[in-house]
Amino acid sequence: MSVKRIQEITSAEIEAWISARIAEFVNITAEAVSRDASFESFGIDSGKAIELMTGFEDWLELPDELPLELLFEAESIAQASENMAAAVRAMASGDQQYSALQ
Repeated sequence: MSVKRIQEITSAEIEAWISARIAEFVNITAEAVSRDASFESFGIDSGKAIELMTGFEDWLELPDELPLELLFEAESIAQASENMAAAVRAMASGDQQYSALQ
């Protein structure tokens, strides 16, 4: 994915992607995944969280890993999506922490 596209990614797009992955993990429809729900409420353990984050990084073709805390510390899927959107935009804008994208 291009740097420009990553800079424009929205939390809504990320939330939809996360909801679809969680739905796959627990065999439900993406519509059944509430944006206000916690990852724990779907039985997402640390192994699944790592799988989710790795899949996300692959989806966006990120050159660096994002901190797992973006998922672990979020109280909801919506909050995680917002945090992840901010992190990838920072990565794309040249934040030293995410400089490999440049």
